[in-house]
Amino acid sequence: MELGVILPNSGAFADPQAILAVAEAAEGLGYDALWTADHLVLPIETQTNYPYVRGAKIRLDPSHAFFEPLIALAAVATKTTRIRLGVSVYLAALRHPIAVAKQVASLDRLSNGRMILGVGAGWIPEEYATLGIPFAERGRFLDEHIEAMRSLWRDEAPRYAGEHYRFDGIGFEPKPLQRDVPIWVGGNSPAARRRAARLGDGWHVIDVPMAELEAGIGALAIECHAAGRLPGSVSTSIRSQIALTARPVPEAERMVPLTGPVDVVLADLRRYRALGVAHVALWPASRPERADDYVAAIERLAREIVAPLRADASRGA
Repeated sequence: MELGVILPNSGAFADPQAILAVAEAAEGLGYDALWTADHLVLPIETQTNYPYVRGAKIRLDPSHAFFEPLIALAAVATKTTRIRLGVSVYLAALRHPIAVAKQVASLDRLSNGRMILGVGAGWIPEEYATLGIPFAERGRFLDEHIEAMRSLWRDEAPRYAGEHYRFDGIGFEPKPLQRDVPIWVGGNSPAARRRAARLGDGWHVIDVPMAELEAGIGALAIECHAAGRLPGSVSTSIRSQIALTARPVPEAERMVPLTGPVDVVLADLRRYRALGVAHVALWPASRPERADDYVAAIERLAREIVAPLRADASRGA
């Protein structure tokens, strides 16, 4: 099971120096991937709450900053050599697929084939309305977006004829260094699972409780069979906030799934691995506001969480 780190490309802590400092530290500590988050705009007024923290009504502040995730990863690519680079998750349907395919292919080339593209349908209606895209149709836009990018990356003379996107008679270069950049479909819903089974290389969930994750992995296998694919061809990954506490917290009282003393969190991560989770993107739940504090947080996770899991792997556990 791979372990990644969320980069601070959003929020009050979003800062170029902090992004690069965390990226370089994470690569040195042996993490497998770095992840950025995405929003184009945030509404000043909305009735929609952030859907991924259980038992809390949270609305993102419109002043919450987001560095464009692919541009942030391009900067990171110049300061790293090994660690993979991903977006958790890119709101691809808010952009044109040719533009996104060009950016991703270029970044994959410039990073020597390290890109993973997580894509999601999003959850803020006003963000779609601002771009003139019907929120209720965002899933169909995203489906076509994925299909169109595949043709652009694979085909010498790419073409696509969908309801929302059409192109033909064009060349598209450079292709990504990877024949296909892995596309992980983000979202906790049945619709996201179906999309992952039909069109994705992976299903990428966010802060899902253990029982829901286990049920979702079983449902994903069924969807893969329905799509004519082997379940093992679609991986499962999770972006998870992690809160290390002095005392155990009952699962029903946890705002984020990975909460508790080190031994409890390790047990949960080992259960993820037993369920077949391929990658966990860790995000410190207490948001440090300085680069050195964030680096210290991921250093602690490397010592107390990552190292024991790596030791399991070396023992074949």
